[in-house]
Amino acid sequence: DVYGGMYEWNEAMQYVYTDGTQGICPDAWHIPTDDEWKILEGTVDNQYGVGDPEWEEYNWRGSDAGDNLKTTSGWSMNNGTNLFGFSALPAGRRDQTSGNFYLLTSSAYFWLSQNGTSAPPFRGLSASQPGVKRNGIIFHYEGYSVRCLKN
Repeated sequence: DVYGGMYEWNEAMQYVYTDGTQGICPDAWHIPTDDEWKILEGTVDNQYGVGDPEWEEYNWRGSDAGDNLKTTSGWSMNNGTNLFGFSALPAGRRDQTSGNFYLLTSSAYFWLSQNGTSAPPFRGLSASQPGVKRNGIIFHYEGYSVRCLKN
């Protein structure tokens, strides 16, 4: 009720492996692409703007984009500013092997859409980091959140 659902990547994509697919999103919405997240990050970060090479990097990037996307309460430490109304909640993740849930109140992970099925991309936010994590080396069966984007 508070954090929403956790989805495996194949389920989130509804087995349609194209950039910007609708997946589980409602009509007229889609699962954001890596490039769409880069635009979001560059828009909300106070140091690195849209198109900055910073957003091409992997792992933790940006100066405060993560903090600006996080809610102002509910994180185990370092609540966000939610300056842009994104309201990211620390829903954690579901482990692909055990099925257990981890990192509630300290992390948020979001699937992205991508053409192909190897190394699905995601974004991560953390109570201990002000930036945003970009990575693509993860198992399809991890349970992450999905944030839909209006077409």
